[in-house]
Amino acid sequence: MISIIGIIFYYLLLAFVIAWFMKRKSFPLGNKEIFLVFGVKVVAGCLYGYIFISFFGGDDTWLYHRNSLEEYQKLIKDPLHFISELSPASAIAGSNGFWQAIAFYIMDLENGIMAKMLGLFNFFSRGNYYINVVFFNFISFWGQYWLFATLVKKYPLKRTALFVAIFFIPPVVFWLSGIRAEGILIFFFGLLIASFSKWLQTSRIKTLLLVFVSLSGIVIFRNVLFLLLLPALTGWFISEKFSRRAIPVFLTVYGISILLFFGSIFISQDKNLPSVVVNRQQEFFMKHGQTRYSLDSLQPGPLSFINIAPQSINNTFFRPYIWEAKGAFQLLSALEVIMLWFLFIVFLIYKDPDWKKTARDPLLIFLFLFSVSLYLFIGYTVPFPGAIVRYRILPELFLIMLLTTLINWQKAFKLK
Repeated sequence: MISIIGIIFYYLLLAFVIAWFMKRKSFPLGNKEIFLVFGVKVVAGCLYGYIFISFFGGDDTWLYHRNSLEEYQKLIKDPLHFISELSPASAIAGSNGFWQAIAFYIMDLENGIMAKMLGLFNFFSRGNYYINVVFFNFISFWGQYWLFATLVKKYPLKRTALFVAIFFIPPVVFWLSGIRAEGILIFFFGLLIASFSKWLQTSRIKTLLLVFVSLSGIVIFRNVLFLLLLPALTGWFISEKFSRRAIPVFLTVYGISILLFFGSIFISQDKNLPSVVVNRQQEFFMKHGQTRYSLDSLQPGPLSFINIAPQSINNTFFRPYIWEAKGAFQLLSALEVIMLWFLFIVFLIYKDPDWKKTARDPLLIFLFLFSVSLYLFIGYTVPFPGAIVRYRILPELFLIMLLTTLINWQKAFKLK
């Protein structure tokens, strides 16, 4: 009973805080929309925690919580020690060189920031996981809002469709509301896309600093995504800043990126970019899971990547098939795949009258190419369907946003 009262109290308090901030936004959500969106996220986050503690023994989300309880004790007993643990001292002491120290420090920060952030939440929640869900979703909410505001600014006629697509698609709500790294990643991706788009228009130093902050956050929580973002951001930058046709620019940038990717093999046989993907795959191969997709071992060469591409595409873009789904999560994942392809079919039938012009928007091409490259990377490295469904939720959201802007919803639903 106390938990429910605490959840409701902090939900109402933070919803009012969001509404207060929203008054100064150019593309605000209405008060009813705020309370609805935030409420759905909080309920989904609590459901996420309950499902994983009841049926899966807790998983990482409850491990974060247990670690945060230790951090809370540090916070109240020795605040200076609580803060000092975020320094790079231990990473430097345990490394053999500068770059190894950086790598160790980034790994320390991922767990450290999450645990200490939840430790701060515990100061108000008194260690209650479900009340912490409310605070956590206050943070992840802004990432989705920034995505919404950036797209609505360009495509105001798609406001309702984008509102539903970004805030109410069930798998997106579920995976981005639980206490996991994905909730923090959506915050930084929303900040990156909003600030990078604004910086291209204004060239303000303050906005550029936000770009670096968001990229730093992405590196901390998923460092490999930085490499996938580089060509996508470069194509977007060149297209917007130099007023060049976006499609040829992106094709050129990605063509050069592929050459550099495989060309790095000739610089070093041990330390090259294909080996990063190969090593990532081998790390996953050493893990164990109840269900595992067929995936051949990669070699650091273009032929190996070409040969395994069909497996990668199949495992991420099409599986799990509805007939091979085992358990509720895999069934929902199969329906999720069907939903995305259904949206694509709706686009083919009900294209927006200006879809060709819209499809040349550098922002939308950025979303498409980054999403496809991330899907492929996941397919190359991850053989477990349970991990795939979580890792692909961000690119899936981006593809849903893209299709939403290209569909003629008035014609599809016969609206006036």
